[in-house]
Amino acid sequence: MSLILMVLSSAATVPPLFPIIADLNTMAIGLEMRKTVPLLLAATFLTVAACGHTPASHSSRSASAPLAFVESGNRMDAQAQSLSDMSRRIVVQTTLKGAGIGAAVGCGLVVVSAGNAKNCVAAAAAGAAGGALIGRAAGKKKVAREMSSISPSAVVRTLRKTNDQMALIETSLPARLAAQDEALSRLDMQRATGQVDNAAYAKAHASIAAERQAIASALIETQRHAQQAASNLRAAKSKGQSGLDWHIGASDRLARQASSARSGISLL
Repeated sequence: MSLILMVLSSAATVPPLFPIIADLNTMAIGLEMRKTVPLLLAATFLTVAACGHTPASHSSRSASAPLAFVESGNRMDAQAQSLSDMSRRIVVQTTLKGAGIGAAVGCGLVVVSAGNAKNCVAAAAAGAAGGALIGRAAGKKKVAREMSSISPSAVVRTLRKTNDQMALIETSLPARLAAQDEALSRLDMQRATGQVDNAAYAKAHASIAAERQAIASALIETQRHAQQAASNLRAAKSKGQSGLDWHIGASDRLARQASSARSGISLL
């Protein structure tokens, strides 16, 4: 009995095992924290330093953005000029043959042979007379051929191509004008803060103004050409040519579209 009491008494003095293991885990965690904290501080420093460079880079890009915009090849004046050229072709195709062709040929011969533009008017009148005679002779042979001097199918093809080009202008022009306005605002700010000198500012501003002027002029020409074509078609209809109603309506519509597009351009 006394032996059992001695064993129990000695067991009570032995320290428990689990607190020792817990202390060892705490020490390990402490060592890991001492290793991790410096790494976290270094990573934080690098992140802050990297963020500190971002505004300067952005400022540099925004400073050159308007100049890059002006120097880019994404201009619309060439598209507008192509529209004007197409609409001019409609005028030619709707002009009655005979006197008009004779006048053009007569004027061309004088310019080439004599090199004197002053004689162009007289030569054009002579050519017109000859052309009118040719037209009369052709009309005597076949009246129907004279009455149908305008080729409706040719006019339709040109009108459709012109309408497609006009639709492209209507779709692209608002975004182009908005981009120009934004570039101009940045230019004004950069000149005020000294980021752009007066020479660079004047060059960029003049480039945008010139493009707008070219687009506006081409749209005005397109409107006039479409109105002239509609007038020619009505004249042919009054002389008996049929099947021109669609052509007249399309020409009138093209003139309205060109006028509407032009009204949205603010010249600088």
